[in-house]
Amino acid sequence: MRISDYTLRNLRSFCAVVEHGGPSGAQAVLGASLSVISTHLKDLELSLGFRLCQRGRGGFALTDKGAEVYREAKRMLGSVELAEANLGALRRVLAGHLRVGLVDSEADNPDLPVHRAIRRFFRREQEVRLSLEIGTTEALSKGLQTGDIHVAIGPFPSRQPNVDYRPVWAEEHALYCGRSHPLFAQEQVGIEDLSPHAVTARPYLQRAELATLREPRVRASVSNMEAQAVLIRSGCFLGFLPLHFAETWVRRGEMRRIGGLGLEWLSQFYVALRIQPEPPEIARIFAADLARELAPAPAV
Repeated sequence: MRISDYTLRNLRSFCAVVEHGGPSGAQAVLGASLSVISTHLKDLELSLGFRLCQRGRGGFALTDKGAEVYREAKRMLGSVELAEANLGALRRVLAGHLRVGLVDSEADNPDLPVHRAIRRFFRREQEVRLSLEIGTTEALSKGLQTGDIHVAIGPFPSRQPNVDYRPVWAEEHALYCGRSHPLFAQEQVGIEDLSPHAVTARPYLQRAELATLREPRVRASVSNMEAQAVLIRSGCFLGFLPLHFAETWVRRGEMRRIGGLGLEWLSQFYVALRIQPEPPEIARIFAADLARELAPAPAV
């Protein structure tokens, strides 16, 4: 099989389809319509001479050969990106594909100005393609290990042995209840008033979230802050949220912060890079830009 620019394009489309669970999920990442993505897949299958995946009403699934092609494509595309970066370095121009991951629900955080670090990076002379992924800490950690993410920003309570974590900022969390919760209208709330009420928690932060509560009644678990907010707004659960994230609902009168009890806690944020294989130069430069833009804070 001859590897042409068209083949590389089709392989990139195929990898995006695999990683996002089908053509529909890959649309936003590729910036292409379903018909264009479908054409890329068909062209790739035609050039290879076999079917890569099942797609249609029954859902998306790789064939055995498709899984092999995916693994080989990831290796090949990784080599191409490394070559692009190295050739760019010879020209003294930043080049390659920079993959950045950010933990969910931080886009509106005034104390985490990732957008300013992006602006600082792209003011340089460069030919860099940027992919920005928003996800849970678990997804970001996995991406760092596989190389699908070069730089990640998040709390990372569980550390990976092959990742360098640089503390940059600490996010304050407080306890909230929804408007229809029994405690919302209660003028004075004491620590003893919390015990009868159900709590929602994020498993990856449960130790920190629940450390300040006495015998919490955990009755729900969530994977991200959006889900946490939904359960708190239901009025059925107490739960912790970052102050900046909860502020919108507090202003609307849909949530109340339960303060004055010393329940607040800090979530340490890190800029994380894989140690081996060494990340590309563009990742190291972007991580340095993040460090300049984010207020440093001691680890907690």
